[in-house]
Amino acid sequence: MILQKGDKVKFLNEVGGGTVTRVEGKNIYVENEDGFEVPAQASQLLKVESTQTESTPFTTSVTPDAFNYPVASSSRTPEPADDYIDLSGESELSNIDISVSILLAWVAERQKNGKVSYNLYLINDCSYQIMYVAAMVTDGTYRGIQAGMLEDDSTIHLARISAGELKNIASIRLETLFFKKGAFMPQEPMHYELKIDEFYLTDPTNYTTTGYFDEKALIFNVSEEFLMAGIENVAREVQMQFEKQKKHIDDHKPKSVKKDAEDNNEEVDLHIEQLVDNPKAMSPSEMLDIQMGRFNITLESAIRNRQKRIVFIHGVGNGRLRLEIHRTLDQKYPRLRYQDASFKEYGYGATLVFLK
Repeated sequence: MILQKGDKVKFLNEVGGGTVTRVEGKNIYVENEDGFEVPAQASQLLKVESTQTESTPFTTSVTPDAFNYPVASSSRTPEPADDYIDLSGESELSNIDISVSILLAWVAERQKNGKVSYNLYLINDCSYQIMYVAAMVTDGTYRGIQAGMLEDDSTIHLARISAGELKNIASIRLETLFFKKGAFMPQEPMHYELKIDEFYLTDPTNYTTTGYFDEKALIFNVSEEFLMAGIENVAREVQMQFEKQKKHIDDHKPKSVKKDAEDNNEEVDLHIEQLVDNPKAMSPSEMLDIQMGRFNITLESAIRNRQKRIVFIHGVGNGRLRLEIHRTLDQKYPRLRYQDASFKEYGYGATLVFLK
């Protein structure tokens, strides 16, 4: 095929074409429809109209018949891939629901040999469709369980795990993306890790009747816990800012007269990092048991020593430790008065107990 200056050509490997402006060696320069000069090889072009203008020709043995694919056209619509999801069109909901609700559920199943296995389900209880990836975490290694797309208001079985296998699983990792057809409000992707507490999971008393299964199930609200974790992170950052400000003020305020020892509040830090060396190896229930053990021992000792007041620093967290402390005080020590400790000193993370 001979190409000369002024020839009308089409691009074989992309949409559109133009006019040959110059030929330099093996390079053919084409002015496209937008007025830009684009360099190309002769094998990438198809001549659609010749010119009478004489010019130095460039000869190539490549012809359009050498290619097995059709010439691109600006009016041609690309064919969708097999896994293509068309999200265009109008939303099926006139009143767009922006709430999300994702749950993980365990359902116990007794096998023919008498042993119990545990079925893990993913529940999409909202109007969004989700793409999900689920994996098991064992000794820091991730092993895929299942990945796919789950329609709105539907449930899918992820895995069947034996009681023996539960001992080796540290957690279940779940990641989700939310979308709808047509107009929708974007949602933040969820990254959630469900810690496996073997004793809690295998205790039949923790399974209750739900609207999702005919059998009793143990439900974990992923979206709610993901939201709470975000709130906890914000609260933790706020607490750190308060502590930094408090330290700055303490470092610069004038020295005051030291109070008598009996007027000072004893402080007991119940953060798990202060009580054990390796908290990551413990389940949430084990952590709570240790924290409450330290609380009870310290409180009894303070009562025997006739202290006036004591401050228990429990942090913000998910509020479970604070709730357990207040419940214990109400049930076992009804005569003791307590309140949130100084916000200026501790933020939201401490309880002051009056012993006298």
